[in-house]
Parts: sequence; structure tokens; C-alpha cells
Amino acid sequence: MTLMYHPNKQNPQRIRVQDKVLGIQTYFKLEDEAAARAYEQELREKRKFRHLRQSLPINRIFKEDGSVRGLKRLTRNRPNRASYECLSIQVTTPDQGQKRTEIMLKGKKFDEAYRQAQDKILELLQLERTPEISIMFAKTKRLYW
Repeated sequence: MTLMYHPNKQNPQRIRVQDKVLGIQTYFKLEDEAAARAYEQELREKRKFRHLRQSLPINRIFKEDGSVRGLKRLTRNRPNRASYECLSIQVTTPDQGQKRTEIMLKGKKFDEAYRQAQDKILELLQLERTPEISIMFAKTKRLYW
């Protein structure tokens, strides 16, 4: 995040406040430098809260659109084998790097397999199941049905 003179320092026409993380770019008159500094401080606060929100356990599991990070429903077609449906999990763990596993749907009810996938994701990410996480998993179930 920076406060800059625009178009350049030698011949400034306005002040630009830009934050690439938040995707914000705002211009102020040269006379409004105090307002630009206040806005820059406001953006610092927004950035701080964004970082805190992203570090919450629930945000390590779910994407912004509500889907589960690293969970897909796939149909595997392999040579000389029967095709099968599975829930594929690929998660980056805090200490072991990327882990990948599949939970087959054959011979199981979908709810049972989905619950196994939830438990595996929580285990790999070393997180405890909370009521909020359970509610979010229930809401995203329809995406993988």
C-alpha cells in the first residue's frame, strides 16, 4: 500500500492511494493530502482485518464462494479397471506439504462419504469441528451431491 504523487514526483497533479491486495486505487487533490493520509490509514485497518479474517480456521477450509477448498467429486476412468466415482481431497497441510486422498462412493451412502471427507480435511488441517464449520459443510453439500 502506498501514497504516491501522480503522474510523477517532479510534476504532481494529484495524489494516488493504491492498495494492490485490496484492489483499490483512489485519487485525491494535492490540497487534500491530509484526507489521503487518513484514507491510507483506513486501508491499513481494512488490510489488517482482512488478514485476521483469512487466518480464521473456517476460512482455511472454505473458499469465498462457499465451496470447500481442495474437495472435488470425480469419476475415475482407468485402463483395465472399472470406472468409479469418488470425492477427491487435496489439501496443503501446515507441516507436511500437500496431501491427497480419495474417498470412493461405491457401496456407501453419499452422506457417509461426505462426512468421511469432512473428517479427513479437518484432520489434515489439524482443526477441530465447530458448529459454524458443520453448518458450512451442510450448506456446501449440494455442490458435491
